[in-house]
Amino acid sequence: MNEYCMFKGELINAAPYLPTYHGSPHYVINVADTRKADGSVFKIVVNSASTQIGEDNNYNVYSYADLNFSDPVAGKLGALNPGLYTTGFPRLDYWQDQSLLDLHRMRPIPYEGEDGSRADVNDIINQILTIDTSQPATSIPYDDGSGKPPQPRDFYPPREKGVIVYGFGFLFQPQEDGLHETHMNQGNPRGPHWKENSAFQDGAVIVQQGNNFAAIFTAFQTQYLPTDSNGCPMKGARPLPEFVLGSS
Repeated sequence: MNEYCMFKGELINAAPYLPTYHGSPHYVINVADTRKADGSVFKIVVNSASTQIGEDNNYNVYSYADLNFSDPVAGKLGALNPGLYTTGFPRLDYWQDQSLLDLHRMRPIPYEGEDGSRADVNDIINQILTIDTSQPATSIPYDDGSGKPPQPRDFYPPREKGVIVYGFGFLFQPQEDGLHETHMNQGNPRGPHWKENSAFQDGAVIVQQGNNFAAIFTAFQTQYLPTDSNGCPMKGARPLPEFVLGSS
């Protein structure tokens, strides 16, 4: 069974998503895999766009970047050793743990700015990770799970040393060398993602620099809120874009 999990590791580099890459659109974060002594990396991916058209008639994801994340979760994470956790870590729930984030602050973020002046998903994650795209990139083959041969992607280094990344989600199968579904995993209507609904198994990426934390939370326009104790949409639940614009 593919369990909900958390991985903690030191940032090595990251590859913002480009439209020329094949497969599902994901920003890829490489962190040190301390489970292995050969310098292996563990991949944490963040959705840059949806594969389903949403309420706004586009494929934009909804995101909220908290540059000063101060939830009690942060202290618990800082006390953990690097590595993979399937138990003994704080489980996230966007709806039931309402101190985690204000869902009404989520906004649709495209993965590609139209005119270069609008912040996109890549820019936001770059900022949180301190990724420096002005530095030379390292071309590294990346297997996106599409069944096609691994495609080279451009990975950029961070400006700062010692950046710690916490990824919440589910393991790549069968390799178990990375983690995906780093987004809200509840509120899906009946259909292909209904079985993914559950409470306290939401994904996210939390970043630590010294004693400072930041976080990025992601959800899809096709998801509904509020949800019940099983993470399924309640009667009268609204699509995320409508919920976000509504009152608390």
